[in-house]
Amino acid sequence: MAELALSIDIGSTWTKGILVDIRDQRVVQREATPTTVENLVTGFNRVYEALGGHREKPQVFVSSSAKGGLTIAAIGLVPDLTLKAAKMAAASAGGKVIASFAYKLTQTDIDTLEQLKSDIILLSGGTDGGDETYVLHNARMLAASSVGSFILYAGNQAVREPVLDILRRSGKEASATANILPDLDSVQVDEARKAIGDIFLKRIIEGRGLSAVRDICSADPRPTPAAVYDLVGLLEDNDEGLLVLDMGGATTDVYTVSDPYSEQSNRIFRGLPETRLKRTVEGDLGLRVSAAFVAETGLSYIRRSLDEGRQSAFKAWVDRIRGNTGLLPSTEEEQQFDDMLAVICVAESIARHGGTLTPSFTPEGLVWIQQGKDLGRVHRIIGSGGRLAQESSINIIRTALEGYFPAEKDANRHSWPQVQRLLPHVNELVYQRDREYIIPLAANLALAHPELAKALVLQSLEREYIHD
Repeated sequence: MAELALSIDIGSTWTKGILVDIRDQRVVQREATPTTVENLVTGFNRVYEALGGHREKPQVFVSSSAKGGLTIAAIGLVPDLTLKAAKMAAASAGGKVIASFAYKLTQTDIDTLEQLKSDIILLSGGTDGGDETYVLHNARMLAASSVGSFILYAGNQAVREPVLDILRRSGKEASATANILPDLDSVQVDEARKAIGDIFLKRIIEGRGLSAVRDICSADPRPTPAAVYDLVGLLEDNDEGLLVLDMGGATTDVYTVSDPYSEQSNRIFRGLPETRLKRTVEGDLGLRVSAAFVAETGLSYIRRSLDEGRQSAFKAWVDRIRGNTGLLPSTEEEQQFDDMLAVICVAESIARHGGTLTPSFTPEGLVWIQQGKDLGRVHRIIGSGGRLAQESSINIIRTALEGYFPAEKDANRHSWPQVQRLLPHVNELVYQRDREYIIPLAANLALAHPELAKALVLQSLEREYIHD
């Protein structure tokens, strides 16, 4: 009798599942149904039954990004240090940072937090043994508020107990974990990532109506992006440098597993240390929900690409999407306009994920200041989700990297060195599209069955060179 695994991902619009033969490493059956937002279990049960869950008795693995996913508000001290580290920790745990605050919280900040109602507030600030005043002030401000979010403290460990005491005495749900920035030379997100996962299980699974699902799972349900984060770490081969894009209607997620720094001698790194495995999520770069903002962000690209008459037609298409986020292209022109929106999402999300080089003149000559991750070490890109899973999506990647940022392409023509984005080198890239959109479902299997998860993804990938 075959040993089977059942993987279900409860997304914002669709609940998808696969039944997998573990030994043969193949998909036996696929099913999907619209997500039942009012009761997530209903959609889950439909897929579970259709895949023979009760009949076959498979191992069951589940992830969810429904109802907005795991929302996190990040509070740090210095924007480029503890606040950035807090965002990194939240992203690696599968969270979506919906707001961030630096330095001392104001009453306006508190009002915003009360309105946002994020699942978690990640409170950080100060290296171990460093500043104490800011985090204590922020803890008191949160304690005096009506904020109902779970508060996770991941700051200066010297005031760990006082911070928890302040929060708990006011009735807040709070816990503490290791400092995400114990010193200025190291970022430690693993403990915070684990703590956020525990909160997701204890508080959010129940709040999303998924506690019944948990009872039949072979492993604890996870946020979808957290599962994908673990899978991406398995997919890199021979230190080649990998970037995975997941572009949806509401967000664009970027994952990389690559060396973050160049070995060039004339570079100096400044800022927070970068990690080899990294995730960023862009909540304002969705192909449907934020189409109007995407169009505004890529305005210069649109003007270069379309004459005035077609710019008006493009705007009309974006306006139609705003009125109906389920709208799909039905003509060749609409498909072109939709692909232009996709180019903007891809280009901007990769640029934000990566870093920059800024020229600086010293007595010894020109040096380059690197801030952020160098994506020049990436040699393979995987496109997954929506348009990126379809044929000809390579054209979107090619345009995003070659035609969207013309200033960078022509930077060496200027006599004065220019600031440069650290993007992948197009002539060294291989592109693969996840044609079956298997990555979120394979990701659920990554911890229990890593070889199976990797094999399923490799079966779904279609390989193309960006330059033949």
